[in-house]
Formats: sequence, C-alpha cells, structure tokens
Amino acid sequence: MDTTMNATKSQAAQGTSVRLGRREKFGYGAGDLASNLSWNLVGGFLLYYYTDVAGLPAAIPGTLFLVARLLDAVIDPVIGVMVDRTAGRWGKARPYLLFASVPFGVVGVLTFTVPDLGENGKLVYAFLTYLTLGLLFSLVNVPYSAMLPMMTRDPHERMQMGGLRAIGSSVGSIIVTATTTPFVAWLGSGNEQRGWTVATIVYGVLSVGFFAITFATCKERYALAADEERIGLGAALRTLWGNLPWKVTFVYGVINFVRLNLVLGVTVYFALAVLHKPWAISVLLPLVSGTMILGGVVAPPYYRKFGKRRGNLQALAVGFVLWAAMYPAEGTFPLFLALYIVATFAIGVSMVSMFTMTADTVEYQQWRFGTRNEGLLSSGISFATKVGSAVGASAVAYGLALAGYHPGDTSDAALLAIRVMFYGLPLLLLAGQAAAMLFWDLDGRHERMRDEIDRAADGEEV
Repeated sequence: MDTTMNATKSQAAQGTSVRLGRREKFGYGAGDLASNLSWNLVGGFLLYYYTDVAGLPAAIPGTLFLVARLLDAVIDPVIGVMVDRTAGRWGKARPYLLFASVPFGVVGVLTFTVPDLGENGKLVYAFLTYLTLGLLFSLVNVPYSAMLPMMTRDPHERMQMGGLRAIGSSVGSIIVTATTTPFVAWLGSGNEQRGWTVATIVYGVLSVGFFAITFATCKERYALAADEERIGLGAALRTLWGNLPWKVTFVYGVINFVRLNLVLGVTVYFALAVLHKPWAISVLLPLVSGTMILGGVVAPPYYRKFGKRRGNLQALAVGFVLWAAMYPAEGTFPLFLALYIVATFAIGVSMVSMFTMTADTVEYQQWRFGTRNEGLLSSGISFATKVGSAVGASAVAYGLALAGYHPGDTSDAALLAIRVMFYGLPLLLLAGQAAAMLFWDLDGRHERMRDEIDRAADGEEV
C-alpha cells in the first residue's frame, strides 16, 4: 500500500460489520429499475421512433447518437468529482437521486415528442433533448453507482446488491420492451405520436417514484469526508490510470454496452424484416432482461465459487457458442428461441458482475492510493454506458443507411446488414469482453486489502 488511508477506525469497522436488510437491498435495486424505464426505452425504440415516427433519415440519428453521447460522456468524470466533494445531511450520492430524477423523467417525455418543425428543426430538437437526457442520466446514475461501495465493504454483500441491481434493471427493461409497442398503439388510438408521448409520461412518473424509494431506503455508511477527497481532477484521473482493475472494468463495460445497444437497436428490424414476426419484438427484447433476472439470482453463488475472472470467461464462452448457433437455426423459430434464451442468460450472468467490479475498484483505489473517489470511479460505468450506447446505436443507424434501408421496403443488402449486426458483430464483441477479463486480478485479494486499509486507519505500518 502506497499511502496511508485517512478514514477513521470507526468508519472502517462500521462499513465492514453492517449486514444490509432486505428493505435496503431491494430499495437499491429499485434505482436501476427507475433508470431503465427511461434509458432502455431509448436503447430499444428511439432509433425506430426517429426514423418511422418523427420521419428523420436513418443516417441522421446515427450521427446524432454518436456526437451527442460522446459530448455528453465527457461530463461524467466531472459529475463523479462533484459527488466525491458533496457534503450534506443526506450524504454524498443520495441528494442527486432526489433532485435530478424529476428533470430526468420530464426530458424523457420530451425526447419522444419531436414536434413538426421541418427536418432541420426536428434535428436540432432531437439533438438538444437527447443530449440533455444523457446529462440527466449521468446526474442520477453516477451517484447511484457510487452508493454501492459506500453501503458495504463485504464483497459477497456487494455481489448480492449487484444481483438485485441487475434484477431491477431487468424488470424495468421487461416493462418497457414487452409493453411499449402495444401500449403506444392503445394509447395513441391511431395517432402514434400521441401514443409515444402518453406512454413516456407514464414511464417517467414511475421512474421518479422508484428513485424516491432508493433515496428513502438506502444509507451511506462507508465514505471519506468530502474534504478528504479534494484532490484535483487531473491528479484524480492520474490515479485512475494506475488502477488496473478500473481500466479493465471500463474497457469491459464499453464493449458490453456497445454489444447490448447494438442488439437492442437492431432487434426491432430483425424481427420485422428477417423473421417476419412483428410480435417477436415483444418476445426477444424482454428476454434480454428476463434472463438477467435469473442471472441476478444465480450470480452471487456462481461468482463466489469461480471468482469474477474465471466465472466471466466461462459465461462469455457459453454465450458466444450459443449465439453463433442461432444463425443456422433461424428458420426453426422454437430452436432459435431456445438458443437465444440460454445465450442471453449466460451473457446476463456476465453483466451482473460488472456492477460489483466497480465497487471492487473503489476498494483497490483506497488500498493503493489512500482515497476512495467513489463518484469518479463510478462515473466510468456511466461513461461506458454512454459510449457504448453511442457506438452501438449509431452502428445500427449507419448500417441501415449504408445498406439503403427504407421503412416497409427491405432490400437484400439491408437484410444482410441486419443479419451481420444481429449475429456477427455481437460475437466479435463477446470475444473482446473475454479478452479484457483476462487482465482482472482482484479475485482472492479482498480480505488482504481490507486488513491493510484498516491497519493504516489505526496508524499501523503497512
């Protein structure tokens, strides 16, 4: 350990010994349910909304997704530092859930309500609302992610929390992906735009409510005082460069969210143009999240047995093989669906670990550099989400545009592009995630790091 930890002995002891109750654990999981009621609506349907409802050419949303998300992503480290420097009666992270959730819900509605302002006007409106939605997502999601290492230092408790977070995320995704298409049709009664506006109002109200539950039930127990985290942004970023587990988590997260958003974005077109089964949209998209619920239940004992490195490599290998097997099974939908379910389950198990990997990097940061920087480190996950969303969604839009896609008239070139984006690119990205995971080296080191942190807090030589 290079530096002496500044936290007090009582903080360390409290953070280690506290066992979280079910109410608090489920309250934490409600936060990702809240996020995904809005964010997965964007990932699964915004491209379709822009092209088929708002009437924007496919290449324009592609550029919009890429530019807006990359501009938006650079703010995440700043928000992370803001969290680290926040001090108040509600803690460092919880205030953001209270005050940013309402604007997040409102702008989610505005994003799916593009007025008829002409092509240039609609583009400007779409850019501003999409960019603002991403900023507000960071203002709730970075603090939300930062809360986990503040709540407990126990790695098994954190894995349970990560599992519940994955379950909350999945429930939100299922609600959105399974109900949105019929919900919009029912609410719109022939006016699709009205259907989208009313549906997003409902999702926005639910999102705000679930964030309020997280705020009310969760507590921050283990965190350095804000004045002890006041190092410059440049110095803080340099410590990230020396935090190998964080770099692994960041790369793993970027690749994961590129793959996830690619699959979410192309599945609507795949079901319509390749499978010729419009109803399959409300089957395939919810299964991405539904299998993650089971993954959230299985992940804690699974990773306790195998560790994050070996456990991830095994899960990704299974997902890779079964995803590749889906292509020759495409013509037999029951077999295709069975392979899809098991593949997405295996991949979902790997995604659960990512939430707790960030918490592990906070512990490493404290052991290695003497500062926790929960906000800054957690901003990496939000940054990965943004970059992954930008690259994945824009890849679908550009792929469709280059292949000459037109709504209701899918050419052979467009069909080929859709298949490549649904089958081939996700396989390459799964291989990339496995390559990143080869560098993870924290398995089995948690007790040693905690012991040395606590001894440093007591003023002992480490």
